[in-house]
Amino acid sequence: MTAPARPVVELAGVSKTYGDVAALRGADLVIRRGELLAIVGPSGSGKSTMLNIMGTLDRPTAGMVRIDGHDVATLSDRELSALRAGTIGFVFQQFHLASGIPALDSVADGLLYSGRPRGVRRHLAEQALRRVGLGHRLYHQPHQLSGGEKQRVAIARAVLGDPPLLLADEPTGALDSRSGAIVIELLQELHEAGTTVVVITHDRDIASTLPREVRVKDGLIEHDSGGPDGGDPRLLVPEEAVR
Repeated sequence: MTAPARPVVELAGVSKTYGDVAALRGADLVIRRGELLAIVGPSGSGKSTMLNIMGTLDRPTAGMVRIDGHDVATLSDRELSALRAGTIGFVFQQFHLASGIPALDSVADGLLYSGRPRGVRRHLAEQALRRVGLGHRLYHQPHQLSGGEKQRVAIARAVLGDPPLLLADEPTGALDSRSGAIVIELLQELHEAGTTVVVITHDRDIASTLPREVRVKDGLIEHDSGGPDGGDPRLLVPEEAVR
């Protein structure tokens, strides 16, 4: 039997408090390379706090966080930034596309600090946009794009550096149902190509369509359909596809 893929996210006893408020309490979670899962819960449940900790945007008050084998607590801010840049892609509910900037340049700007020439950045951005089905919208500005197209531009920017982990925070929250379904389908396609995809959502219907569902309430993980070992290996993409 093939051994399970190695973890890309490990949380052990992770808690986060803000003053007297416990946003996350003793979370244990393992996400293996190649998984597609939803972290679902109502507003204030702690799922966004979990996202920030998994994305190394925030440090826990207590517990261990390991991202792609690196213990976050041992890393300097510079090392943490490097880990984030090379390992994690982010997609947010708001598209964060600058007015007046064509889709091609909005995506290419994701590599602005990579040291690569502008022509190379734009070439890679074009490839990423074609990957999400927007090869015909390269030079369209945000006001010329639908909500679903704007979110696909944001996804193209997130996967531009080919990160092994994609964190999508309420990626359908600002979209109509049809556009939202297209975005979820795109995330599933990225997963099938080898990207580990974590969808943070309040929508139980979306969560139920994904192979693994982690439910969060009042800062606690109350249910994990993947089990305590971080997920059923049968739900993973083939090992050769995983980056």
